[in-house]
Amino acid sequence: MLSGHWLSRISIVIILCIYLLFPSGLSTTDAWYYAASIKHCGEIFQPHHLLYNSLGLVFSWLPSIAGIDILSSMKVLNALFAFFVLLVIQQILYKFGISERQIVLISCLTGFSFSMLRFATENETYIVPLFFALLASLNWVNFMKEKKVRFSLHAGIYASLAVLFHQIYIFWWTGLLIAFLFEKGRRAVLLYFVVSMMGPVVYLIVILTTVGTGWHDMLYFILGAFRGNATLGISLQGLFLSFINLLRSFIQIHGYIYNMVKDNTLFAIPGIISVTFVLLAFFKVPGRIRANVSQKFCTIHILIIVLQFIFAVLSFGNAEFMVMIPVLVIILVPFYTINNEKFLIRIAIALVVWNISYGLFPLHFRSQAPEQFLCENVLEEKNIIIIASDDNLLKSMLYYKTGDNNIKNIIKSPASFDLRGCSQSILEGVIDSALSKGTKILTNCMDEEAISRQSIIEGNQNRTFFSNYETIIIRSWDQSTGKRSIYQVKKKT
Repeated sequence: MLSGHWLSRISIVIILCIYLLFPSGLSTTDAWYYAASIKHCGEIFQPHHLLYNSLGLVFSWLPSIAGIDILSSMKVLNALFAFFVLLVIQQILYKFGISERQIVLISCLTGFSFSMLRFATENETYIVPLFFALLASLNWVNFMKEKKVRFSLHAGIYASLAVLFHQIYIFWWTGLLIAFLFEKGRRAVLLYFVVSMMGPVVYLIVILTTVGTGWHDMLYFILGAFRGNATLGISLQGLFLSFINLLRSFIQIHGYIYNMVKDNTLFAIPGIISVTFVLLAFFKVPGRIRANVSQKFCTIHILIIVLQFIFAVLSFGNAEFMVMIPVLVIILVPFYTINNEKFLIRIAIALVVWNISYGLFPLHFRSQAPEQFLCENVLEEKNIIIIASDDNLLKSMLYYKTGDNNIKNIIKSPASFDLRGCSQSILEGVIDSALSKGTKILTNCMDEEAISRQSIIEGNQNRTFFSNYETIIIRSWDQSTGKRSIYQVKKKT
């Protein structure tokens, strides 16, 4: 039998293998864009996640020489860092004397939470900073236990690196700053704060060497996405999506699951198994205790959870800003419960079965064939216009393929025009002018829609708009998550 720390280590090695074997086959707009920036040495430093592409440039250099494409290499990078995240989580739990079996269960619950599965198998920017943030927390724990100021130095370095890899981790940095403020001795908090100034210094160096010394250029870089359409605010719709996405950080919830079950009732089996184990778990609800020796650890990380969630709400329920929440919630479980192993085993089985069946596998096996088809048409035909459900996705894919970051003949969907405050009559004018010149127009804006954040926001605008034209299906793909089609747009006769 396995004993000591071997059992917990092997559990996360198995999780790593699953990440590596099933990378996402449905890469996001950002995933393609980051990979293209690395491949063509374009936008290496991006303001909101300053060091991510530069790390990717270094990591993918040798694999690219061996003929491995950049996008695949970056998915491996995130899988490895997800493994490191689980390794640090185990180290934190061992510091507080959590049992080996509980640590294995916490590792599985964390590793198979949907936000971890999603971003550990994709080229996104959220796993790398999580690793450094947890390292910062581990060093704070070491400081609490040993009172050696070098740990405050290390915590400051790692917390700053987390922010440099994604600015959203400023709230984690703030939480640990508050933690050090409540510790006895000013030297530790001063050291944490001073070494954290490496973050602004790195930003300044990047700005001066890549952007320029003008205040306008510097401000333009620092604002990042907010110089475009990104905003902060709160609305009833955003609040609703926030709570849906919070739940979705733990388990995959998406309209395509309904499509899967509708097309093949066998897809209902994993759901039945998961629900059964959740119900069985309620027969073994653990007892509750108040954290004592680790109360400070729990309080600070609950504060971090609250701060991160508030910012996600202000970002209209952005699920990407919640990736750390399930990780921290699950870590805190053994601090507040006793006799929890049977409960955790059943919840873990339910989580693993559900998220692999409805999250990992569908995203791995669902191809981007329709988008690839449209990209091929753009490259092969000069006299063509694409009206895309996600124009930025196609542009990023073409940027990756060609190095051209200025594709002109891909246009936003009617719904996107409306959401950006532009009149759809502008799009009508473009279509009518193109058709009168014999230009071919293709669109993927009328796919069989699964219920999603995008479908809720856009409604039926695309179908309503194209009802004024004749639309002919020229290619379709039957996928487990729903039928996807490419239409040619013509004048109505």
